[in-house]
Amino acid sequence: MESKSFSSPREEALEIAQQTTRNILNSKKDVVSILRACMVISTRLNKKEDEKWIRSELSGYLSNEIPEYRKIYCAYQNRQTKEVLVDLIKTEIDFPIHLICSKIQKNEELRLSCRDGKIAVSDTTKLESITSAVIDRCFFFLNDIVTELQYGGAVEYFMEEIRKNVDEKLAKLDKNLSNETSSLYINLSSTNPADWTKVGHSCRSVLKSLADYVFPPQKKNYKTKDNNEIKVGDPQFINRLLAFVEQKLSGDKRKLLQTEIQYIEPYLSQVVEFANMGEHNKKLEKFDAHLIAVHTYLIISQILKLVPDVDETVTKKE
Repeated sequence: MESKSFSSPREEALEIAQQTTRNILNSKKDVVSILRACMVISTRLNKKEDEKWIRSELSGYLSNEIPEYRKIYCAYQNRQTKEVLVDLIKTEIDFPIHLICSKIQKNEELRLSCRDGKIAVSDTTKLESITSAVIDRCFFFLNDIVTELQYGGAVEYFMEEIRKNVDEKLAKLDKNLSNETSSLYINLSSTNPADWTKVGHSCRSVLKSLADYVFPPQKKNYKTKDNNEIKVGDPQFINRLLAFVEQKLSGDKRKLLQTEIQYIEPYLSQVVEFANMGEHNKKLEKFDAHLIAVHTYLIISQILKLVPDVDETVTKKE
C-alpha cells in the first residue's frame, strides 16, 4: 500500500490527529499507538512540552518528573514471605507505558522492588487508572491540535472582536465584572507562559461574577421546568447561570445555550487541573489559552443578550 503524501508537516499532523481522535471515540484505545501518533504530531509541529511528556510515557520517567496520575496506592509486601506489611502506600510508577499495558493485558500485578526487602504491589485496576489518564490527556491534546490547524490564526482575531464587544457591556453592568475581564486580558496578553495557565482560573472568576449579577446565590434549591431541584448557592455558579437562562429562554435556544454552559465547567476544570499537575506541566500553549477564553466569551455574549437593557445602554453610548 502506498503511503499518503502530504504537502506540509501541518497537513500530515492534522490527518493523524483527526484519525487518532476518531479511533479514541470508537473505543480503539491502544495507548501505545495513541502516544506514538501524538509523538509524530508534536514533532511535526515542534510542540516541545508535549513531546517531552510523550517521550517520558513511552520510555519511562525520571524520578523528579513523575506526574500525579502515576502516583498510585500500592500494598507493600515482604519479599520473602509475601506478607502484607503496610497497606496502601502512595507509590510512583515510572515504568514505560507499554510495560504497564502488558501487565493489564495479562491481568498480572505490577511488582516494584523497594528498600529494606519490600515490594510494592499494584493490581490491574489501579494500573488502568494510569492508562485512562494518559488517553484523556492525549484526547485533549489531539482535540486542541485539530482546532488549531483547522482555524489557524483566526482565533486571536475572533477573540479580540468578541472581547471588545463583551467587555464594554460587562463594564456597564458591574465594575467587578470589568475588573475580572481586565485580569483575564492581562494574562492573555502576557509573554510569560506561566501567566497563560492562569486563564482557566480567570475564566471561572468571570463566569462566577456574571452569575452573581444575573442570578445571585440563594439558600433554597431552584426548581427547573423539568421538576428537578438544583443547588443555587454561592459555589454553584454554573447552576445559577443555567437557572437564569431557563427563566429567559425556551425551546431549542434554551437547550443549546444550557448545553454550552454545562460543557464549559468540566473543560475549565480540566485546564485548571492540568496547570496544577506539577512544575514541569505548568506551561500552556498561547493558542490554548485563547481558545479557552473564546469559549468563555461566546457563552457570556449570549447570556448578555438576555440581560434587560444592556444592549440599549451600550448603543446609546455609541
